[in-house]
Amino acid sequence: MNTKAFEQWLQEQAQLIVRYRQVEKSEILAEYNTLKEVVEAAGFQAKKKELTTTRYEDTQEGKTMARYQQLKWSSVVILYLLLKKEAWKEKAEVAEYLTLAEQVKAPEFQQANSFWKNKKRWFTTPESKQEQRLQTLLKHEDIVFFFQHQAEDIAALEAYTSVWCEDFEGAKLSDVWETGFLYPSKALKANHSHVSELQAYTQGKNTQVSNSTLTISTTKEKICAPAWHPSKGMIMHPFAYSSDIWHTTEAVAPKSGVLQAKVSIIGKAKHVLCLTNTDAKRSLHILPADKPLKDAIYTLVWNEKEVVNYVNDVEVARSKNPLAGEALHLVLRSYLPENMRGTGKLAIDWIRIYTNASNL
Repeated sequence: MNTKAFEQWLQEQAQLIVRYRQVEKSEILAEYNTLKEVVEAAGFQAKKKELTTTRYEDTQEGKTMARYQQLKWSSVVILYLLLKKEAWKEKAEVAEYLTLAEQVKAPEFQQANSFWKNKKRWFTTPESKQEQRLQTLLKHEDIVFFFQHQAEDIAALEAYTSVWCEDFEGAKLSDVWETGFLYPSKALKANHSHVSELQAYTQGKNTQVSNSTLTISTTKEKICAPAWHPSKGMIMHPFAYSSDIWHTTEAVAPKSGVLQAKVSIIGKAKHVLCLTNTDAKRSLHILPADKPLKDAIYTLVWNEKEVVNYVNDVEVARSKNPLAGEALHLVLRSYLPENMRGTGKLAIDWIRIYTNASNL
């Protein structure tokens, strides 16, 4: 999945939860559930079977009409109807005929007879209307949507809550961020570079925030700046390039969670986007060790045991968590190793961190 499609998918997941809960409470789903219970009931199905499979000839009305027609054309009844002899009313066939004649003329009988004689009688019943309504509801877009998703999957998505978000609004970084390396003590100099790298860090001068995007630029610039030397300690050192490094002033990531960042990379410089603790000796890297994609959404999923990296929707790495159980700061930096010369840009549209509500 490309970055645009994956970002759209992420947005759809949030919208999916909202819509699922709306449908869950809707009148149309309540109607569907009520009708489903009615239609699937044993009594309903038994009545449908009776009305759709019973032959007219086997009904009481059918048998009555058959006997009536049989008697009507019998010789005894024909003679009675022609001669109108009262005494003949005592004859068994005539007496039965007269009784049936009164019965079949009754409005109640005619209505029942007409119903059973109709081969499509089921479709004239209120129950059929309920069944048809249920079938219509089954095709309704809200009902189709609702049953395309499992309640446990929605609950799993809902279990994750946003604990930190950076959308880079405004013209500069907020006080959540400060320049320099992350060290356990404020007494240690944080704003410095390393002599083993080609860039000096400029305490924010190479950082721009505009159009809701943070951009760290690695540019060609002769500059003398503090740098750590493995044997000499902190010295002033000449550099041919400049860039920036930032970290969050407080821990922003919980002991387990999900971090996602939309990142664009241009040029040759290398970049770090990672979670780390205050000793900064171990990190959970969000950008892959090899060259990242030019434009992608990077996801880091971590828990007490392991760390999993994704680029868009593809898993690219899985490893043991070296910082299990620790609260974590976020670090951003761009740099040039000794063997790499060139400029570059790290652009970040947004960073979001989630955790399961049970972890709060």
